[in-house]
Amino acid sequence: MRLSLSIFTALLYASSALAANSFAGANNYYAFSLPDTERHALLDGMKAAGMKVLRTWVTGHEAGQKGSNNRKVLDLEANGIRNYNDTILDLIDQLMVDAHDRGIKLLIGMHDKNSLQAGDVYGRKYGQYNFYTDPNAIDDFNQRITHILNIHKNKLLGNKPWSELSAHIFGLEAQNEPMIFDQAFYSSHLSWICNTAQQIRNNVGDRNQLIFTGGGSAASSVQSVFFGSSCPAIDVVAIHDYNDDYDNFMTNAVSQARTAGKKLVIEEWGSLVGSGRTANLQSNIQKINNYKVPWFYWELITNPDPHQGEDYEIQVNGADWGTLSSGSLATAGLTNAPFDFGPSLAL
Repeated sequence: MRLSLSIFTALLYASSALAANSFAGANNYYAFSLPDTERHALLDGMKAAGMKVLRTWVTGHEAGQKGSNNRKVLDLEANGIRNYNDTILDLIDQLMVDAHDRGIKLLIGMHDKNSLQAGDVYGRKYGQYNFYTDPNAIDDFNQRITHILNIHKNKLLGNKPWSELSAHIFGLEAQNEPMIFDQAFYSSHLSWICNTAQQIRNNVGDRNQLIFTGGGSAASSVQSVFFGSSCPAIDVVAIHDYNDDYDNFMTNAVSQARTAGKKLVIEEWGSLVGSGRTANLQSNIQKINNYKVPWFYWELITNPDPHQGEDYEIQVNGADWGTLSSGSLATAGLTNAPFDFGPSLAL
């Protein structure tokens, strides 16, 4: 029997998805500024736990993040918009190599909305709202994306631009949690996420470097526009959920993504420190794993938890690490996952 191309493609997609495994990863926004021993300890712990992806982003920060011994790092444009200081990119270059040596790839954001809100160079010039709407701001930020992905070269990897380093880079996103500070504004300006994703794709031809949305607030992370024809550059809808309410929206989200030929990840989630933490960690992992969607924990650190602010941190090889590590290994053993990330995880 002869099959039409559309039917054949659908069957091929279904077959590959059924053969897919889930997997886990973690977040650390300052991993590249840690001393060698601490950076290696973070990555070694992730490797032992079967984690495949470390998420970080290109923004400067002070020394001593989360009580660590990290160095102060200036942002790429700390000295002015379009005045690039590649020190931060050089540090991420080293992180790429160290991670790859341990079977781990990076998911990299070009910016962080927290830096914008704190008054970084973009915040001072444009403000946190005009950054997303002013044509000059959009053009400036597009140039930042191009600089990161094609002008900068990784001297440790044959002087290649990041756009050609798919063996080291799992995915890219324009900004961590764009517009999450104002839900109404976010909902009415989703085109910014789609357009910056297109700018990334214009710079990265290799489709194995996946493009992510950057995450939103729980169910609002999943927007129908991301699955539509007006947002072709988005490959993966990233969900950030600290409400433990996956059962309220994940079934529909998985269905939407599969229909659109796109993917989902739980890009951020965490369990607060407290007497019920172990049970909450186990419960969240089980809830997510019921959908066989990959997850990245917020946040892994390499020193005793300083218990700052909203306290989700887990020290590698410290308290609660055993629960998270065993959960990660269990996740890696899940088969028949709805989304096949295999080509993008390949080293």
